[in-house]
Amino acid sequence: MKNSLLFLLPFLIPGLSLAQQYHPLTAQEGEKRLLPQFQVTGHIPIQDMTFEEVKRDRKIQEEMAWPELKNKDSIEVTRSKIPGLNAKDPEIPVTIYKPKNSKKLPIFLWFHGGGFVYGTAKWDHQRCADYALKGNAVVINIEYRFAPENPFPAALHDAYASLLWAYKNAESIGGNPNLIAVGGSSAGAGISGGLAQYTRDQKGPKISLQVLEIPPGDFNMDYPSVIEFKRIRGLKGDDFPVLKDFYIGKNGNPQEKYVLPGNTKDLSNLPATVIFVAGTDPLRDSGLAYADRLIKAGIFTELHLFAGYAHGMPLPESMEITLRMMKQFLK
Repeated sequence: MKNSLLFLLPFLIPGLSLAQQYHPLTAQEGEKRLLPQFQVTGHIPIQDMTFEEVKRDRKIQEEMAWPELKNKDSIEVTRSKIPGLNAKDPEIPVTIYKPKNSKKLPIFLWFHGGGFVYGTAKWDHQRCADYALKGNAVVINIEYRFAPENPFPAALHDAYASLLWAYKNAESIGGNPNLIAVGGSSAGAGISGGLAQYTRDQKGPKISLQVLEIPPGDFNMDYPSVIEFKRIRGLKGDDFPVLKDFYIGKNGNPQEKYVLPGNTKDLSNLPATVIFVAGTDPLRDSGLAYADRLIKAGIFTELHLFAGYAHGMPLPESMEITLRMMKQFLK
């Protein structure tokens, strides 16, 4: 055996040296990964994530007006507050969308992005109205608590409280408690993925579909996409340790169950899933890894990779794909 290994050694070493090596790309190299229409001239500065920046962005988002809906004449929109999960938890602001004069429709809970530290339901106001009207559903746009003031599991608890409320009050909002989907973008996708697992383990209401758009699968820093897109404009690999500390606290466990969907070992009995991944996104590989694990666990999973798109860019046909999945699994 020893002689056999010695014989093979000269052949193994060259093979190992040919293994793919990853290194941080320059901003210009990163932009070359984008479709030509998205490449910029390099004048946009790279900004590091700080809590001062977070507070500034929150203020801008708070002062934003709610966009006027293009389909406002066909949709009912109600803004309300619902109880938190625990007695001391604050009320949760929600915006509810449904086609006019409708009853017993599927329910779709939606969570916006923002790195778990900022963001606003206003970003997805038109999207949620479109999901409601085109998908013939009741859509609930949820404003969960932000870290670092409210670290994990605050956002997860708000998500679960929203699910329980929707299930309990389905009839009064025109929904069907037996047809529920959850979804979100970026951090909202991370919350949605954790919610599906938490609900399964708590034996909560059945979730029939989860829609995970550009999701953070886990906080692993070894993925090629995290390494290559370490210093790019927009969301970058360098932001992950900062956002991790904001989200779970400096003494928190980044691998704790439900923090991010890829942390959970048991992926059985989860709902049908559609995952959207952007090709020029540091989150790309953790999203791909989670999709791969779901597929191997036997979960009905559709994976869509949008090459040439960066984190947060509108992904073509994602609305149509989601509507098709809603029609297929919410019936």
